[in-house]
Amino acid sequence: MIFASDLDRTLIYSRNSMGEGIPEDELMPVELYNNEVLSFMTVQSLTLLKEISDIATFIPVTTRTIEQYQRIFGIKDTFSPKYAITSNGGNILIDGTPDQEWASLVQTAMLTSAEHQEIKELFDTLSTPDWALRGRLCDGMFYTIIIDRNIMPEEVLDSLRDQLSLLGWSISVQGRKMYLIPSRINKGDALRYIMDRLGTSYVAAAGDSLLDESLLAVADYAIAPGHGELFNVYAASNIYKFTTSAGIRASEELLLGIKQEMRLLASLVDG
Repeated sequence: MIFASDLDRTLIYSRNSMGEGIPEDELMPVELYNNEVLSFMTVQSLTLLKEISDIATFIPVTTRTIEQYQRIFGIKDTFSPKYAITSNGGNILIDGTPDQEWASLVQTAMLTSAEHQEIKELFDTLSTPDWALRGRLCDGMFYTIIIDRNIMPEEVLDSLRDQLSLLGWSISVQGRKMYLIPSRINKGDALRYIMDRLGTSYVAAAGDSLLDESLLAVADYAIAPGHGELFNVYAASNIYKFTTSAGIRASEELLLGIKQEMRLLASLVDG
């Protein structure tokens, strides 16, 4: 069995995203950068994740670059996952080292999408400095752009989405971050690659953004937090199972549900 989960705003939370009224003694630091704690999990979430890791292969999945993923000591060091998916599926780490076979497959897949320079030129023609504050090319694959969501025109977002689709790219907006990513780079394909290596068929997965849809589509049991991009788009439908909790409490609820689901499956197999 595999448990594949997005990290930010699914398992780990900044102070701005965790919600209000969380007692300090329930929080455990999990990310450190320049001697500053950036992200947390609750004690209960860490306990539940450890229990899940005892019965399943835990695979962290993130749009973060390799460097950014390595800051999350509470995941990387505590659980020492053999496999991790970073760069939105652009990189697979095996024991902390990028898998070169997967890297070659990704480079071939990216040939069907427009070059990143063309995407940058398109974005520059549609954006203005008042809301597109700064951005960078990540791992030579995709763009992360810091935006002022309050003043970004919706019609620009719609135009970007339509034009990027024609060029083989996709867009995701999560809080103050906008991601422009080749459509062939996705978390679901990376997870299928690992599943083939492990010979594993059962997967539970969790994620909060549109970039997690490919991941959730692979899963036999999929759940999303009651907040974020997926919740905003699909809350009124029956496409995804959402937690009733939002913020950092959502991680506790989804992990408990996954633990119960996996233990039930294990008992049926044993029986």
